[in-house]
Amino acid sequence: MTGVRRGLMMRCPECGQGRLFRSYLKVDPVCDSCGHENGQYRADDGPAYFTMVLVGHLVLAPLLVFEFIWTWNPLLVLAMILPLLAAITLGTLPVVKGAVVGTLWGLQLKGDHR
Repeated sequence: MTGVRRGLMMRCPECGQGRLFRSYLKVDPVCDSCGHENGQYRADDGPAYFTMVLVGHLVLAPLLVFEFIWTWNPLLVLAMILPLLAAITLGTLPVVKGAVVGTLWGLQLKGDHR
C-alpha cells in the first residue's frame, strides 16, 4: 500500500520525495531524489480504463438520477455535462496513473524496454 499511497500523491514509489511525472502523464525515467528507475514500470492502458470506470460509476451514473438529464434538450445537457466530465477525467487520470505505477512498484512488476 505504500507504493499506491505515494503514487496517488504523484511521488516516486521508492522514496516518496521525488516527482513521479516530468509532464502531464510522462513518467520521469529516473527519480531526482533517490535515483530509482521509475521508467521500468509500464502502466500502458490500465490508468485510462480505471479512470473511465471511476468517472463513469462515481460521476456519470449518479447524474442519471436528476430529472433534468431526461427532460431538458439533449444538446443543452451535453453542453453542460461534457466539459465537467472532461475536466474530472483529465484531473483524475494522472492520479490513477500514479497509483498504477505505485502498484507495479509494490508488486515488483517491471516491463521490458523494447
